[in-house]
Amino acid sequence: MYYPAKGTNWVIWADDILGPWSNPIDLKVGLIDPGHIVGEDGKRYLHLSKGQMVELADDGLSVVGESFKVYDGWQYPKEWVVECFCLESPKMKYKDGYYYMTSAQGGTAGPATSHMVVSARSKSAKGPWENSPYNPIVHTYHESENWWSKGHGTIVDDVN
Repeated sequence: MYYPAKGTNWVIWADDILGPWSNPIDLKVGLIDPGHIVGEDGKRYLHLSKGQMVELADDGLSVVGESFKVYDGWQYPKEWVVECFCLESPKMKYKDGYYYMTSAQGGTAGPATSHMVVSARSKSAKGPWENSPYNPIVHTYHESENWWSKGHGTIVDDVN
């Protein structure tokens, strides 16, 4: 399991979900909200905030090299009121020949209309990424709505 804390990203692992779990290992890579995926080349990668990606060692317990940019995010309309571009929280899924990335944009702590969920797909874990024509997938359009700052969506599989 990969998670951000104290300005870096960490990994813990267990042979069984019930534990025992390993001690945390500092991956010594900044940014936030790691999303793990195995690429078409069989290598492990972490996608991170700001559209960055870093290769992992075969065991997933350390990084190989420096992070690099693979995704620019979705360009929302200029008139939207947001906190910042704030591309973060990439969640990854491989299905039917495509890698799917669901991310948050617009900022968590800004105005009610800031946060949104966007999606993109690619034939490679490294991109290039094609933004969904349905972006934003989820978004608060006006402060009169019941739910504000809708972001950080997650891809799930159902029984079908």
